[in-house]
Amino acid sequence: MLQLRSVVMSNERRLIVDWHGLKRMGWPFSRAHTWRMMQPEILRSSGSRRKGTFREWVEPNPDIFPSCKKLNGFRNSHPVWRMVDVLAYFEAHGLAVTQDSQAL
Repeated sequence: MLQLRSVVMSNERRLIVDWHGLKRMGWPFSRAHTWRMMQPEILRSSGSRRKGTFREWVEPNPDIFPSCKKLNGFRNSHPVWRMVDVLAYFEAHGLAVTQDSQAL
């Protein structure tokens, strides 16, 4: 009975992925840029402060990366993403997923 149960458990797919899993899947961006991509609004700017033509404005983010969740309530808890959302984002944007993503 135990052997059958362990075989069934080994065929299941992962439900969540952490930062290292994202990188193994082929995510090309840094942590800071990933956090910026999760924001619903983008801070834009143009011009020069020196010339007095500088201005800033906020635009809605047209392409939001799936937001992460934290498994614990403390500040330094690791962020995790739902695997289904990440794979859908990769597929929608034509990012190649490495073959190792099945083993994650």
